[in-house]
Amino acid sequence: MKNNSSTLDLVDHRSFEFSCYDKIDAKKYTLYDVLADPKLDKLKISSRLSIFNSFQDDLVLNRMANYNRYALNGSRTERSILDPSTGQTRNMINFGSNDYLNMSQNHLVIKAGIEALKQYGAGAGSSSNASGRTEIKVELEKEIADALGYESALVYPTGFMANIGVLGAMLRSNDIAVVDMLAHASIMDGITDRHKMLFRHNNMHSLETILRRVNRQYTNKIVVVDGVYSMDGDIANLPDIAGLCEKYDALLMVDEAHAFGVIGKNGMGILDHFNMPPETIDILTGTLSKAVGCSGGFVAGKKELINYLNIASRAHFFTTAPFVASNGSALESIRIIRQDPERRENLWKNINYFKSKLSQSGFNTGNAETAIFPVILGNHNMVIDVTRNMGDNGVLVNGIPYPAVPRKQTRIRMTVSSEMTSEQLDKGYFELCNAVDKYKKEEINNQQSLQLQELAKEYSQS
Repeated sequence: MKNNSSTLDLVDHRSFEFSCYDKIDAKKYTLYDVLADPKLDKLKISSRLSIFNSFQDDLVLNRMANYNRYALNGSRTERSILDPSTGQTRNMINFGSNDYLNMSQNHLVIKAGIEALKQYGAGAGSSSNASGRTEIKVELEKEIADALGYESALVYPTGFMANIGVLGAMLRSNDIAVVDMLAHASIMDGITDRHKMLFRHNNMHSLETILRRVNRQYTNKIVVVDGVYSMDGDIANLPDIAGLCEKYDALLMVDEAHAFGVIGKNGMGILDHFNMPPETIDILTGTLSKAVGCSGGFVAGKKELINYLNIASRAHFFTTAPFVASNGSALESIRIIRQDPERRENLWKNINYFKSKLSQSGFNTGNAETAIFPVILGNHNMVIDVTRNMGDNGVLVNGIPYPAVPRKQTRIRMTVSSEMTSEQLDKGYFELCNAVDKYKKEEINNQQSLQLQELAKEYSQS
């Protein structure tokens, strides 16, 4: 259904007030209308809160608030999910996780976290630069640097904080960030209030045009891309991007969040994938919450860079040191990933199998190359409905509506993992097909019903 509604339809145009007794139709409006539209800036905070909560209430009433569901167990291939809208608990095949290698459930990874918890306690007690730095964090940073071939690394509590912290520390008043337009939200937040220009996704002509334009305007230029893009599952064109950075004397920063552990001959990410040396990428960030199966973020690079960020990065300097249990688990997980290729091999068997299933039915999955499958539907209400119906039938997926992606790119985001069976993959595919077919049939029936009503109205008036 095309959305022609305006945010200001929700409020009195003169007073810009919203009554908490008004009900917002969640099928008529999108998250953008109630949360992000600049027109909301004219409202009092109380009205903004009322608008959003009315929207959410209608989502819940119509069982469209899929994000309210929560798990009663860990990130397994099958999860026990409770839906507060119905009070029901269902076992669902987990196509909604980024735990690509299922390391979060590995008994050795869990054991390492427990041992770290016993040794260090529940919290670090202070920031790393005060008294919160622990031996387990130091060991983890050394392991990350060694795995990726860099001199040094720095671990943050989250990957989001790593990107914000690095960009905030690196970009000064006469510097500019040149960023792929589909880069992760943490990168976009990291360049807020900084000089920046966006280039078309993975488009080398667009990137070079911008680099040529800004070449002599700024002291430093930093090109920022994802290694694997979180919503599209495609891989950055690293060889050409690196070539342009060298040509225009720009630094290169790559976020490895969805690449590390997944791509490359040895699973070590985008440098491994393209068989390129570490010096290709000046600043390599990543996360410990995807293939590693834990939590935390990191940056790797030359020793001088890491020494600088240790002090200059506010997101590292002014926050309590990362959860020590997660540090211990992540250290063990990375060691297993480096030594055991079988998990990654199984993952790629599943990727190729599921990709062939989707291709047979003609689903639009864009340029997906990895474990992330964007099933692009281009219909906001269809995405919400299909997400709910698949959940009702035992398949957990993430619906990605506007404005998380453009309106015509709204999608079901499905991810596969190493330990999924062919039966589980078949079930995910089957329920996707069923949910899409069901929605289309209901839409046809609704349109026919409206047409009949119009005909009846015309006949009664004649």
